[in-house]
Amino acid sequence: MRQQLRLRVLVPVAVLGLLGAGFGAFAMGGPAAPESIPVHPTSSAAVDTGATDTGATDTAPTTTAPTTTETEPAPTPTTPEPEKQTRLEKQLAAHPVVVVVFHTPGADLDAQAVREARAGAAAANAGYLAVDVTKESAVEGLAAEYEVLEAPTVLVIVRGGELRSRFAGVVDRLTVAQAVTNALK
Repeated sequence: MRQQLRLRVLVPVAVLGLLGAGFGAFAMGGPAAPESIPVHPTSSAAVDTGATDTGATDTAPTTTAPTTTETEPAPTPTTPEPEKQTRLEKQLAAHPVVVVVFHTPGADLDAQAVREARAGAAAANAGYLAVDVTKESAVEGLAAEYEVLEAPTVLVIVRGGELRSRFAGVVDRLTVAQAVTNALK
């Protein structure tokens, strides 16, 4: 009970923190692009017109146009590099459907949810991912993205990150396997 209360407090705080960080980054903006920085001439140079040889030269300030090389932007990868992939992205790369279970270690109910979710995923040949809600780095991104507010929670996610099924509490292995089969349709 105490751990579920901790999760109910931790997840909204994490979500608010992420929203605050995003707003802060938006409000602060980024550095100006190199093309938008004005170029100010700082020196004048003599320009020889080559018209006559009178010994006099016309002087005029010169400006140098910024030279830019046209390069094509690097293509954005459709999947992150393997070392930068999250655990869920790695599972989704290997399996078309992944069963994700959010659990609190040491809680009897959560241990049962983990066993049933793992068995259901194995029966349906799906990927499996257990997320420990007491480890902030593991839970904050996924919990916010899929709006997980309690443990145990079982999610069935298809390749591309689309949520197909959500079960709060313990769900039996047959229900998990059926949810995976339905997600493949």
